[in-house]
Amino acid sequence: MIKGAIFDVDGTLLDTMPIWRGAAAKFLGHYGVRADENLGDEFFELTLEESAHLIRGRFGLDLSVAEVVHGIKDTVYTDYREEVGLKPGVREFLEALGVREVPMTLVSSGSELLIRAAFERLGIMQYFQEVFASTETGLHKREPTMILQAAESMGSEPGETWVFEDALYAVRVANEAGFHSIALRDEASLGERTELEAEAEEYWEVFPPNVPESWLL
Repeated sequence: MIKGAIFDVDGTLLDTMPIWRGAAAKFLGHYGVRADENLGDEFFELTLEESAHLIRGRFGLDLSVAEVVHGIKDTVYTDYREEVGLKPGVREFLEALGVREVPMTLVSSGSELLIRAAFERLGIMQYFQEVFASTETGLHKREPTMILQAAESMGSEPGETWVFEDALYAVRVANEAGFHSIALRDEASLGERTELEAEAEEYWEVFPPNVPESWLL
């Protein structure tokens, strides 16, 4: 029986990948640096800090890593606060879990500041007990620490906790730690679809309106 649900944010709950694809080039443009608009594709598995290290080194910016992180967050903050939307079926699925009093947490390689800006506007922040985000925790989703912490915060064991992800590496981490894994379709990870279908417990094109009956037994 499902006793906890852990959700990734970007590409899983929020349709933010187009924003991140162009964020690095947009940020660099403020400093007169021209870069490919799809530069952000290189940062798919990176935290903001790791992305900032890469950008700072490659383009020779006279800025600290912290300043680059802050600049990138400023670049996308308005989009999170005013524009970004939910992936299909998200609201209905969260409501279905909430009705059944299933605890939910967020685990993201991004920033809690950005997550809250979007979730509060969209009216879904109340579903989640805690947010574990790499920018604030200093941890990376390549290791299971954050999902284990999230499960502990909900009082659930990995074997009774479902992890929802759009990235292959994160599905693999969840599987290795003993969690149930559900892969969600996203444009940014379509190249990994075959592997996601093979390695995740299920692959969903969109979130269903109800919790699968098999999870409630």
